[in-house]
Amino acid sequence: MRSAAPYDAKASVGRLTRIHRPISHLAERAVPRSIIGWFVVCWSAFLLASVVVGALLLSLYDQSTTEQLRRASAGVAHGCDAIAARYRFFTTGATRAPADLHAPDFTRSLTGVVQIALRDLYGVEGGVWQKDEGSLAYAFPTYEGTGQKTDLPEAERPSIREAAEAAALDGAPFDRRREGRAQTLLLHACPLPGPIPGLSAWTMARVPTTGGRAYIQAMAGLSLLLLVVLGSAAWLGRLLLGWSRRLRRLESALATSSEELPKLELTGQQDLDRIVEAVNRAGTRLADARRTSEALVRQVAEANRLATLGRVVAGVAHEIRNPIAAMRLKAENAVAAGPDLARKDNALRVIVEQIGRLETLLRNLLSSVQRAPLVSVLINDVAAFLAERVELFREQAAQQGLQLEAQGDRVEARFDAARIAQAIDNLILNAIQNTPTGGRVTLGAEGTGDRLRLSVADTGHGVPEEVKAHLFEPFVTGRSEGTGLGLAVVREIAEAHGGTVRALHRNDGTTFVLELPWQPS
Repeated sequence: MRSAAPYDAKASVGRLTRIHRPISHLAERAVPRSIIGWFVVCWSAFLLASVVVGALLLSLYDQSTTEQLRRASAGVAHGCDAIAARYRFFTTGATRAPADLHAPDFTRSLTGVVQIALRDLYGVEGGVWQKDEGSLAYAFPTYEGTGQKTDLPEAERPSIREAAEAAALDGAPFDRRREGRAQTLLLHACPLPGPIPGLSAWTMARVPTTGGRAYIQAMAGLSLLLLVVLGSAAWLGRLLLGWSRRLRRLESALATSSEELPKLELTGQQDLDRIVEAVNRAGTRLADARRTSEALVRQVAEANRLATLGRVVAGVAHEIRNPIAAMRLKAENAVAAGPDLARKDNALRVIVEQIGRLETLLRNLLSSVQRAPLVSVLINDVAAFLAERVELFREQAAQQGLQLEAQGDRVEARFDAARIAQAIDNLILNAIQNTPTGGRVTLGAEGTGDRLRLSVADTGHGVPEEVKAHLFEPFVTGRSEGTGLGLAVVREIAEAHGGTVRALHRNDGTTFVLELPWQPS
């Protein structure tokens, strides 16, 4: 016997999830996403329910009419059978027909037979018909009019004659049904065997199809339903219009206000006013929070400004103090040298070098805080432009045992060649100073979308953690002999071009990426 496969709960859950997701997606799309949409859906549902109820009313009316027709049909058949039974009792013992079929005593007796047979059948009238003599008796015991109805309805005489003679001729019951605009006529005839040849009984009933109780009830129900539907449509339409106007006022107030959240006026609608009051309270809290935030931002900005100013002052003092100390020492040596001209010349040469160092420091400092006007030129080959910068530092890189190369896309670009060259030179020099012997420095260029990316990647030790957050600020450096102005100058040049500069910290080194706006040719 083969064992059943084990139940895989995860697979079952997965299948249920795959089935549930599209169903949930369809349900989310079908659900209205606005109050007005919900109103429309509710009214549509109410309208659908009204249509269903109306259809049920019509169906009930049809079923009621059908049941009335069935009962009337059974009633006329039963009435005809009752007349036949009474007639047989009436003619018991008779062997021949009366000489005069219209004799008053005979017709009165036949009429009594019909009345007795139909007295319990509401709405059924009938009589006795002879094919040669015509109507011999007629009675309508349940007639609701004034007085007793004794006259054969002339409008139905042809139909009565046809049915009665057909029943007498065939010796079998005969039924006729005639539909009218306001009523349905049911006619039934059955033969009366006995001493009188060609004799038959007939019964007739009228079933109203319009104007009757069922019809009136159905029409009253449909009229009431129509009034309810129209009333609800008018009410919901007025409600929707009011909601739409109130929502438009709120939307206009929110759209035209220059404030973050304006104070909204109450609409007079309780549900909306709760939302309006909540928005107003939120706006008040938001305004308070915004004022507090602005105050905190000003305090933080002031603190940052003071902190930056302190770092700049400390950096400038540190960088200036060393050259000044060196110049003072050499000047004292020159004074103490006396007639030793060589010693004096050496002191003056050192002093000139330190002055140059101070000039370089001031030039870099000014470059990091002042933006000179850009002079943009078309560079036909950015890769060749980078190669020129590589050649300037190739000898210095070789002295430290480093490989220096340029690669990238041969694309055109427009920028200030002198300023970008200064930024690339600073990045190359920074990479050489931070890469150990045997390392590699690689320059790259890549045009993507509307941005030109110039990169300088090294295989050095990386940026110390303590300076990563302030890497591009003035006087921030990880080397004791560095000024900390090179990367600050690069940032100012990038921002002057509408670009950015960032550092990508890799496991095997650092990559500086200079991004500039670029329009492909």
